[in-house]
Amino acid sequence: MTRADTEFPGTLRGVQYGSLPGSSAGGPGIDAFVNVNPVQHTGLGFNPKAIVKKNGHDSVLYATSPSGTLYVVDGDDSTAVNKTWGGIRTMTDVVVTDKFDTATGVTYTYAITDQGALMRYTQSKGVANMYGTVQVSPRGWWPLKGFSYWMTKPLSNGDQADVFLANAADGRLLEYTIPRATPTKWSSKVVRSATWQNFVSFSTGNCTDKTGNRIRTAPLLATTKTGDVWLYYVSKSSPDALPTVTQGTRVLTGFTNSYSG
Repeated sequence: MTRADTEFPGTLRGVQYGSLPGSSAGGPGIDAFVNVNPVQHTGLGFNPKAIVKKNGHDSVLYATSPSGTLYVVDGDDSTAVNKTWGGIRTMTDVVVTDKFDTATGVTYTYAITDQGALMRYTQSKGVANMYGTVQVSPRGWWPLKGFSYWMTKPLSNGDQADVFLANAADGRLLEYTIPRATPTKWSSKVVRSATWQNFVSFSTGNCTDKTGNRIRTAPLLATTKTGDVWLYYVSKSSPDALPTVTQGTRVLTGFTNSYSG
């Protein structure tokens, strides 16, 4: 999600999440995890088609230009690292191992293409470009608007699976589970059957308990085409349970999708 900036074209303004609890009791609170400070890059010169954090860091991003160039954006600096990303329309990241470890830290980027494929790429701190392309699914993902990582859960075979939330053009809110070792064997569940068609993008964060451990409740910020941001909470009673969703509250205005065409 990005807020329009009329003074500096190319400035990235995002909604980001912190890991601190929202109250002294460890409960959720909007001022604890909503950060509307801009990521200043006045020289970028274009409105990114898709953006994602690089290796889990809030201050370093990957951004794709409408022409298909993939940039690493770090403050006022940007570096072109690939020129074949024109078909990527949305991305979300999953930290797999220690993001501060240059040698072994790994983050996955899951990306939906304009043609409706779902791809998985690998990031690491010591490599500028993404690599290790995996096609999770060749088609059928085009109807999804928002697509955001939520949590990782253990599987009975010893593998782990990444869990995502997405909304479709027909109004459904969906949960996708993608095993890391066998990503083509993904599955999906319908969380809500209607009313989510008006959101053009959303971002899922996390809540923590008093000791900083992540719990199975997540804040979800969803933007409409007109730029309103709605806050929901999604929660699981167990890793395999169907999520429950609270009633939404409009909390911000003036935001637009990350790419205007």
